[in-house]
Order: sequence, then structure tokens, then C-alpha cells
Amino acid sequence: MAGKLISISIDDISVGVSCSRPIVDESEVLLVGANTRISEHVINGLRDRGITTIEVDPRDAALLKGGNRKKPKPKTDSRQTKAAMFSRPLKDMMVDRFDEDLNPENTKVLESNLAKASQQIDLVRNQLCTQSLRSVSSLVSLSDQYVHSLVDDQDHAVGMLGQSLEDEELSRRSTRLSVLGMAVAAEVGLSGQKTAECGLTGLLHDVGLMVMDRSLRQPYDWMSDEERWEYKKHPLVAAACVESMMEVPHSVSLAITQLHEQFDGSGFPRGLHKCRIHQYARILNVVDSYLLLTSRTRHRPALVPHDALAFLLHQAAKGMFDPEVIRAFLKVESLFPLGSQVELSNGEAATVIRRPRNGFSLPVVTDSDGKRIELENADVKIVRPIVEDDSSAVRMTQELMKEIEWTPLTPVFAEATA
Repeated sequence: MAGKLISISIDDISVGVSCSRPIVDESEVLLVGANTRISEHVINGLRDRGITTIEVDPRDAALLKGGNRKKPKPKTDSRQTKAAMFSRPLKDMMVDRFDEDLNPENTKVLESNLAKASQQIDLVRNQLCTQSLRSVSSLVSLSDQYVHSLVDDQDHAVGMLGQSLEDEELSRRSTRLSVLGMAVAAEVGLSGQKTAECGLTGLLHDVGLMVMDRSLRQPYDWMSDEERWEYKKHPLVAAACVESMMEVPHSVSLAITQLHEQFDGSGFPRGLHKCRIHQYARILNVVDSYLLLTSRTRHRPALVPHDALAFLLHQAAKGMFDPEVIRAFLKVESLFPLGSQVELSNGEAATVIRRPRNGFSLPVVTDSDGKRIELENADVKIVRPIVEDDSSAVRMTQELMKEIEWTPLTPVFAEATA
């Protein structure tokens, strides 16, 4: 068994060596994957995140400090702080892992983080119900932690979110909305701080529903006019629940009230449109609509992720969504979303693991044998998304996509796919 971890300054790490074991920070966020070759890009990425030392296994220490190898020239001051990191565009700081497979150790960390996120949101819900909520600092920390996960490997973090479940708990759905929203926020060029605030908005946006009648938690089920009227109040109720808390910036409270506003003015509660809607809300509105479309309810099936994306594009052409956000969302997920199953032209089933380098339709996949295939340079192509026999998801024809007049609160979509 390995001994106690050894602290090493990143200024002493040699370029060109490989670390045989993963390196994580104190929050168990993966910093360097096992068998990763240490490059100047890797070391400068650590500096950019305000990291000056790392804790490593003693068996790796001597190798990492190999004295005769080239030392990298510091890109930034080693005293750079987390605050400084958060002031820069998050996209500029992301580690490029396109050529790497998904790290199994990182999978465990991300699974653990998802479970912790749901637990923290459930705790907030319980405190709201007992009127004992005094702080949401745990959710602020959670949002910050996911910023680091996105910097380390955005594709892996997004792909781990999984698909929607019928009767999905608000805590799980809020986590998925938050992380996917943060990925889109980073793609449009927001700073680390603003990306974290966008994520916090996603985590808190439905707290109003947690203190309202449980029957209102699935608005896309059939509702009476009275129930729909009550449901439309929940953004204002949510903002009222958190606006007095010092950890919640005004921008987050404002975005919570506007998350269900549509770019064309058809949303609620105030019918705002275009740039009168806060940017965080415009981002999360697109993600929320995607999660809605890919969710099954008791009254309608879910769309397969590929078709849900295509449907959003049709609705965006009609002015429902911010076009800049739609482009960023498509860049984050691609036409074949991360983690989804597809059929290749050779008849093989494959799983999407990384976004395309260029465009939206040629992602990186792994086949049933675990073989990595970069479709941009391969002889095979994607034929169609796979709908499992036991899946609740359905396909939507292009004709229906063009014909349906849809908003997130209308039941027409249910009638068209039933």
C-alpha cells in the first residue's frame, strides 16, 4: 500500500514524464489523470487555477521531479489566486482532452459529485419546508466545484449527467440543469465567476416549487388553468426564498425570476423578451427546454436527445431562443449528445464520448469493444441515434418538427408524439 502523499511544488515538476496515478485536489476534483504525460500546457493549466503545489503518491514523486528534464517556463505568476482565475473566460482555461479517453478515476469522482449535489439540494429543500434555511453556502461551493470539473474535462462532466428519468426528483434535475448550463455559459465566453453564478441559478431556480403543492412539480403534465396560473408564480417564490441570503448575488436572484422567459416574449412570469432577459436566464432557458423535451411524463413520451436538439433548432428559427445560446448549446452537446447511443454505418452500436473538433455531426465514439473512433477521420459514419427497446424515448419526424407550435407549457407536443 502507498505511503503518505508527498507535496511537490509545480515549479519542480519535469516536462515529459508521466504520472502513473491520478492526482486530485482536496475536494477530490481530478487535476491530472493517471498515465497523463506532463506537458507545459498541463503545468500552466494548474497555475491558471491558482494551484502552486500538488500532493502525489511517493512512488511518483521521484519521477515527477526528475532533475535532468526540461522545466517549463512559468506562464503566469505562481501566486495567482482562485479569484484571479475566476475573473478570466473559463473557456480559455479548459484542458484540451480531445485525444484522451475518458478517465475511469474521474468517472468515480463525477459520480460522487452528482450524488453529493442531490443530497445538498435535498437538504436545502428540507430546510425550506421547516423554515430553517439560513444559508446556501453549500450550493455556492458545489457550483465552484463544478467549474473546476468543467475546466479539467468538460466532455466527461457533461456526459456523466445521464438522461432524464420519469418523475425525476427536482434535486437531480436541478443538478443536471446547473452543470449543463455552466458548460454553455463557458462556451459563450463567460468568466469563471459568472459561470459559477449561472450554475448557482440552475441549482436554486426550482426552490419555489419545493415549498409549493407537489402536483405543480411536473408542469408539462396536464394542468387546469388555475394550476397553470399557480405554477407560473414559482420563479418569484424561488427568488423570495433566497434573496435575503448574502451568498446569493442579485444577478442570480434576478435570473431565477426570468429563467422561464422566452426570447420572443412568450414566456412567464412577465413576458420579457430578448436582451431584457438576464444572460444567465437565457442560457438556462435553452437547457431547461432541452431537459423538458428529453423527459418522459405520465402523459407523454420523451424525445431522443438528437431529435430534441433538432426540435430546439426549429424553434430557435422561429425566435423562441437566443441564437447565440443555441449555437453554444449545440457546440457543447453536438448533434449527437455526449453519452448518447448511436448506430454506425457498419452496423455497430457506439457511445458518444467527445464532441467534434470541427462542426457538430462527427463526434468521437467508442464501439461495443471499447475501441475509440474519431468519426472525422474514419470510414464509418453515424446512421441514426439508437432508441433502446425498453426506452421511453421516441423519434420525431421533420414534418412534425416544422408543424408543431410549441412552448414549454403547451400540451400540443404531447398530442403530436403520443
